[in-house]
Amino acid sequence: MTLSIDNDTILLVMKNVVQSLPKFKKDTAIDLRKKGFSYSEIGERLKTPKSTLSLWLRKVKLTESQVQKLKNRRLETAKDNSRKRILKTSRMIEKIKNSSSKDISQISKRELWLIGIILYWKERNASGSESDVRNGVRFTSSDPYLIKLFLKWLCNAGGVEDDELKFDIFLGEDKRESVEAVKEAVVYWSKITGLPKDNFLQHIYFKRDVYKKSKQKKSRETIRRSQFGLLRIRVKASSMLARQIAGWIRGVQNYYWG
Repeated sequence: MTLSIDNDTILLVMKNVVQSLPKFKKDTAIDLRKKGFSYSEIGERLKTPKSTLSLWLRKVKLTESQVQKLKNRRLETAKDNSRKRILKTSRMIEKIKNSSSKDISQISKRELWLIGIILYWKERNASGSESDVRNGVRFTSSDPYLIKLFLKWLCNAGGVEDDELKFDIFLGEDKRESVEAVKEAVVYWSKITGLPKDNFLQHIYFKRDVYKKSKQKKSRETIRRSQFGLLRIRVKASSMLARQIAGWIRGVQNYYWG
């Protein structure tokens, strides 16, 4: 037996479906609103414009707990979006850094020589001793890579041997009574420089302003480095080398500015 459905019946069913869909959406929207969903979240789920939702939900009164729940959801959504933006930015930055790092394939001896000159030039200006070469060659930093770079430069450009080097460690005043903190700093800088721990034990100083206070948030790497303080490199009897470096700096100045 074949069941036949005429066109009028089909049209009637379709009409009822079409008429019931808005009601279904409206009831669902009201239910979601009472559960603490925002207009944006409801509109995205039901594919309904905010103007229509405003009309449907204008009489919906939320309890205090529902209002708080909605606020919490908005806050969590904002935090989640912020985390996503930060992650996206971090990935983009890392991609750019990885790509641009390939621009540095090799560094010649002359390039290293020039790098060291500029590095030391900045150090002299930062320390306020740009016109004083009597104290010899000194370089201070908390950055392990700059320390390694400067030591390599001293070896290549200045012909300085390990036994000509002296080191001073500067730690915060709060670490004066901490034997463990001092030991960690000595071990750390010994590892960074590749020199024995004995080279650092005799010259450890404590200062209040090793790290100036800043309102800016410090990165984890900066905080980690601050635990080990600053390392100052000194070259024994290096006044002649200091004068030579001062001449190189003047050569750079003359080249660009006459």
